[in-house]
Order: sequence, then C-alpha cells, then structure tokens
Amino acid sequence: MIRLLPAKKHIEMPWKNGLGVTREVSRFPEAGEYDWRISLATIRDSGPFSSFPGYLRSISVLEGEGMYLTIEAERSPLIPPFQALNFNGESSVSCEIVGGPLLDFNVIYREAAMQATVTWCRSAEWDYQGGLRVLFNAGSAVRVQIAGQDYRLDRYDSLLVDEPGTLDVNSGSPEARLACITLLNK
Repeated sequence: MIRLLPAKKHIEMPWKNGLGVTREVSRFPEAGEYDWRISLATIRDSGPFSSFPGYLRSISVLEGEGMYLTIEAERSPLIPPFQALNFNGESSVSCEIVGGPLLDFNVIYREAAMQATVTWCRSAEWDYQGGLRVLFNAGSAVRVQIAGQDYRLDRYDSLLVDEPGTLDVNSGSPEARLACITLLNK
C-alpha cells in the first residue's frame, strides 16, 4: 500500500493536557488507542508536556528557533530545527521555547508494540528494510518515485509506504527537509 497524506487533511485536536492543539498527520489504528501517531503541534508558550505512559516519543522543531526540553530535571541541549530528540513519554517533561512560538513534529509509539526511527535529510534513496515507512516533507515541494509511480509532496504532506521498493526522492532544492520515519512491529 502507498498512500498520500495531504496536509490539508490533517485532523486538529486538543492536547491531552489542554494547553494547545495537535494536527494529526496519521495514526494506527485510526480509532481508539493507537500503536503510533505522527503529528504537528504549535507551541506558543514554554510549559509542561502531556504524559504518555507506555509510549516513546521523538520530537523535532519544524518552524522557529528551537527549544530546550527538561526531562526528569535534566535540561537538554538546544534542539534546533530538523534534529530529532527521543524521550520516554512517561517522563516529566517541560519545554522552554527560544525566540517565540514554534511548530514541532512528533512521532509517538507504543513501546511494547513498536520500534521507530526518525531521520532528517534533504534528498534520499530510501531502500525498504521492513515495516512501514513514512516520508514527511517539511520543505518546498518534492517529487518521489516508487515502483514506477510518481508522487508530489507539498509542504507538510506525507507518503505512507508499507511495501518493498526504493523511495527515490528528488527535491531539486537546497531548502528541502524530509523526515524519514520507519515503524517496525516488535
């Protein structure tokens, strides 16, 4: 299965702690408790993160100058745009934003059921290693080819791929920013 997920179809929902809004890119399963979820969130103010017991998280800054996370009383180095930081969803976490509001990119997954990796790149040939691949475009439009099919990903569009084949991403732009997410069942 190959499925294009346009940004205009992201589903908006309140944060678990009520302090903001998340735009859901995709999740599995689509109803009830999920094994994994990919989302975007606007962080307007520094403050606490919601707790997600049983889940692991990866967070990256998409827009803004960056942020610091304090995880279990340990302050992280500055998290600049397009650099993933992983942490336990059950941890006590708060953020300090730098230079004003920011937009972040989140991958959250059930620790007992899944493994996930998030890697940022500008263009790629991404070979199938198993599991589900999600290509998220955080930059200008890119062309993606897999199995002889061409796809165009505009800013914040994603492509879900759960079949063998090489994803060939040609951005043609030095401003391209792509998250390559691999989700594997344990």
